[in-house]
Amino acid sequence: MTSPLSFQSIIITLEKFWAERGCLIWQPYNHQVGAGTMNPATFLRVLGPEPWNVAYAEPSIRPDDGRYGENPNRLQQHYQYQVILKPDPGNPQELYLQSLEALGINPRQHDIRFVEDNWESPALGAWGLGWEVWLDGQEITQFTYFQQAGGLTCDPVSVELTYGLERIAIALQNVKGFREIQWSQALKYGDVNLQGEQEHSKYYFEIADVERLRQMYSLYEAECKAALAAGLVLPAYDYVLKCSHTFNVLDTRGAIGVTERAGFFGKMRGLAREVAEAYVEQRKQLEYPFLQTTNERHSPQTTRERQTTKPNNQLPITDHSQTLLFEIGVEELPAADLDSALAQLRELAPKMLAEARLTHGELKVYGTPRRLAVMAKELLPRQPDAERIVRGPAADRAFDKDGKPTQAAIGFAKKNNVPVEALEVRDNYVVAVVRETGKPAVEVLSDLLPRMIAAIKFDKTMRWNASGVAFSRPIRWLAALLGEAVIPFEYAGVESGNVSHGLRPLGSPEIRIESADKYLETIRANGIVIDSAERGALVESGARQVAAATGGEALIQPDLLAEVTNLIEQPTPLLGQFESDYLSLPDDVLISVMKKHQRYFPVVKLGKLLPYFIAVRNGDDQHLDMVREGNEHVIRARFADANYFVREDVKQTFEAFRPRLSKLTFQARLGSMLDKSERIHKLAGTLATMLALDGNQKKDVLRAAYLCKADLATQMVVEMTSLQGIMGREYALRSGETEAVARAIGEQYQSVPSSKLGLAVALADRLDSLAGLFAAGLAPTGAKDPFGLRRAALSVVQSLMEHEVDFDLRVALRAAGAFQPIPLSNETYDQISDFIAGRLRVLLIDSSFRYDVVDAVLAERWHDPYQAKKSVMELSEWVARPDWPTTLAAYSRCVRITRDQKQQFEVIPANFATEAEKNLWDAYQSAPTTLEAVTSADGFLTAFTPLIPAITKFFDEVLVMDEDAKVRENRLGLLQKIAGMAKGVAELSRLEGF
Repeated sequence: MTSPLSFQSIIITLEKFWAERGCLIWQPYNHQVGAGTMNPATFLRVLGPEPWNVAYAEPSIRPDDGRYGENPNRLQQHYQYQVILKPDPGNPQELYLQSLEALGINPRQHDIRFVEDNWESPALGAWGLGWEVWLDGQEITQFTYFQQAGGLTCDPVSVELTYGLERIAIALQNVKGFREIQWSQALKYGDVNLQGEQEHSKYYFEIADVERLRQMYSLYEAECKAALAAGLVLPAYDYVLKCSHTFNVLDTRGAIGVTERAGFFGKMRGLAREVAEAYVEQRKQLEYPFLQTTNERHSPQTTRERQTTKPNNQLPITDHSQTLLFEIGVEELPAADLDSALAQLRELAPKMLAEARLTHGELKVYGTPRRLAVMAKELLPRQPDAERIVRGPAADRAFDKDGKPTQAAIGFAKKNNVPVEALEVRDNYVVAVVRETGKPAVEVLSDLLPRMIAAIKFDKTMRWNASGVAFSRPIRWLAALLGEAVIPFEYAGVESGNVSHGLRPLGSPEIRIESADKYLETIRANGIVIDSAERGALVESGARQVAAATGGEALIQPDLLAEVTNLIEQPTPLLGQFESDYLSLPDDVLISVMKKHQRYFPVVKLGKLLPYFIAVRNGDDQHLDMVREGNEHVIRARFADANYFVREDVKQTFEAFRPRLSKLTFQARLGSMLDKSERIHKLAGTLATMLALDGNQKKDVLRAAYLCKADLATQMVVEMTSLQGIMGREYALRSGETEAVARAIGEQYQSVPSSKLGLAVALADRLDSLAGLFAAGLAPTGAKDPFGLRRAALSVVQSLMEHEVDFDLRVALRAAGAFQPIPLSNETYDQISDFIAGRLRVLLIDSSFRYDVVDAVLAERWHDPYQAKKSVMELSEWVARPDWPTTLAAYSRCVRITRDQKQQFEVIPANFATEAEKNLWDAYQSAPTTLEAVTSADGFLTAFTPLIPAITKFFDEVLVMDEDAKVRENRLGLLQKIAGMAKGVAELSRLEGF
């Protein structure tokens, strides 16, 4: 068996591999950079039209990843191997996988996965779409199609491969951490770099002087601008790199707040853009010399987009129905994009076929990360003939007074390819009856299928080749068959054919599809489970079976199951194990690491975690021991990292973290997170009273509110923000806080806190955000809601409804506004009120209540969500009654005649002139004595219903608008009182039929 490569041999092997494929071998840059991307050989060279293929190793400095050399996988200085392929060669994934094989990594023996990762560098104004490449669960490479650099569009698109050399070496050499990596035959990685790790970690975390660093940043920024003014592109870029590194050190020292961070990024992004623009202009002035000098031997080996089998479109068109197959072959789609594409195709395919007059039988849509497929049974061989009625000019313009066609009629007939004498007059207009002969289905589909691809939309798209087409990920093959005949077309530089491709671990072999009918069996014979539902069922049943061997059960959450299903084509669950010592970490930490970072299913027994996990391999069950071992190494490293963070955090009390919130900016005009924490603390006391909490509960609420944001300054939450609140609860308990206080801290981020104390803290947090951010002019606009205010408002109303508490949001908002550093105008309060009412409206309508019933209630009591929901439920029952039209008609007569009155009139019984009005007044006075305190729709309508006969008699016998002002106003006053009975409950004028 061949010995694994040493660290330096890995670099040498990659250099040889890429040099043989036409890449220029570059060298590390002479400045501290955070990644190989920042080397000008990448950042600048990906700009402009010139081809550029380069490979180089790059020491990458990330100060906040320093762990004093204690963590097996975290280093402040690590080594990347950077490759740029410009333009996209058409098969970059295949080239990359070949490079891994050159290193001794056989895809057949491992689980190599392309997992969505949309990369961006805010400081450089650069971004792209692509993947993390996983080797048995460990991220070993960043694979990106550059879309922008320096804020400028990359055209052509460059492919970036960034290998993580230490992680590859750990996997190859099967060692536990970076120290043990064999650098050369004589020395290990730790021999060479451990001292540097320890010293730099100490400097970055303990010694670096914040004020001097700020001064240095300002000086570097000034030097960059001076170099730009002198037209010196590379010196200017050097100072952009110095600014970036200095910022990273400041950030590691905890000196950068949220808003300040955005300011730094903005300044660095501006400098990077100026450098990028200067570089592009410089190359233009030089007339793009690489366009003339670069030839084939300097470019990587390329292939045209896959389609090696000649399209078989010469087969005769049959006269019977056949199956349609349409497969879009792609590089690995993100899990959410796969779901979206399948949902869209289920709607698009039948709709577009119907619009094209192509009759078919059963239609199904299938998909995996690498293919989207549409199959339609019994599709007829051609369109039926059709007639279209096309309306033309008015008849009096189309024919003269003698009935002869004018030029308008002649032109219209010619345009529609019909004889002028065939024109008809219908409804005073000339029409042409256009008869269309049905076309062969293959001909129609040749036009329809590319349009179907173009109609699929994604939230984020990318370009990759000269076609300029944008899709979620590159399209690499297209299979389109009607029966045995290929449907010929081209899209995104890819020609259609009858070839699909097999599993990634097997090298994506070509799969020839003999006919559309044989597609499913052919795909299945190649190990691909193309149906998402079947794949998900296999994942779930396999995971449960594997977990049963431990005596426990798999903890399968629907969202994780759906994601895992969409990451694989051939599922094989496997059991992994980790040291039971890690079970001392909070369950939420372990589960979050397994789920979020690794997409593993935890294993539990009687509600407690066991030291096992379930990974799902994309491939068969061969060499599972190697795959298992790799995944176990990764999870141990992840847990070791989490253990390090927790160990460091618990060296001090939880309360000790609170002052550090002053360094975290909530919003520039609203202050730091400490300022927000103070406001929450003050507001929580008011809300506790409104929620009718007792003295001890109020004391606990105030303590929880005081501490609720402290965990944002802990290392564990900085590393994994999804654990905010969860770690607060954990650290509060470890610091001796009561269970009630800790629970309230933990519940603050839940959409509906389960305890009243948690409700008080959560309401204080969300109402503070709503009041402050609206005051700062940061209300959500369109699809943009960076502070999650829609979610906050929805949580407020949901929580109050679920807890069934009477609560006046108008009072609570005024209380929240009083603590803000920015005064709130009445207009701002109205905006917030409308915003919250809008969330409540959506929630109630989504619960299947009638929109008019919801609107009627919210017009009067949006401010009390629980009572609003009760009233909506009660009013819904009333409007469903058979006698409701009579009830509404009686009430509406009282409202319509009084609503335009500007004055509220007094009722003086002595001024009644008829028995009908006296009787109505008596009926009103006989209504339940609780009338004025009615708080529900039931209460109001129960009180109102007995008045209906008297109201009817009143309007039948009484003229309200009497000439005598005293009589008229007395009658209006009576009707105003009746109309006012619904005040505070519902505005019935919003109901249908009012």
